[in-house]
Amino acid sequence: MDNGDTSESSQGTTVQPKIKRGVIWGNEETSALIKVWGEAEIKYALSSLKRNIEIFEVISSELAKLGFIRSASECRTKTKSLRKLYKQAVLQNSKSGSSHSKFLWYEEMANIFRTDTSIHPLRTTESESRDVNGKLEN
Repeated sequence: MDNGDTSESSQGTTVQPKIKRGVIWGNEETSALIKVWGEAEIKYALSSLKRNIEIFEVISSELAKLGFIRSASECRTKTKSLRKLYKQAVLQNSKSGSSHSKFLWYEEMANIFRTDTSIHPLRTTESESRDVNGKLEN
């Protein structure tokens, strides 16, 4: 066997190794991440920068101060995952007749994304009535 990247089975076919998943985040660790993420300076920096790995370095170091050792990349991946789950919960909760989402960190995430129009689109009300083609009726 060479470097352990692949191995050969008894039939002579190459077997690819299983893709390694990251370590699962515990509830305390996730709550700490959300708390740091929700700080005004962090929220502002993340919303204003496209290339933001430096901000995730700050988040990583803040988590380390709380006793949780995670890389900037792990923090970035987890925040992206949480944002996606929150967005799905908001969508589910906005549908009439659907059951309310049981997303554990819904309230904390709502505080972070309260003004994010990509998740909570601005609602407008129209006082004029429109016909089936979208034209204003008199």
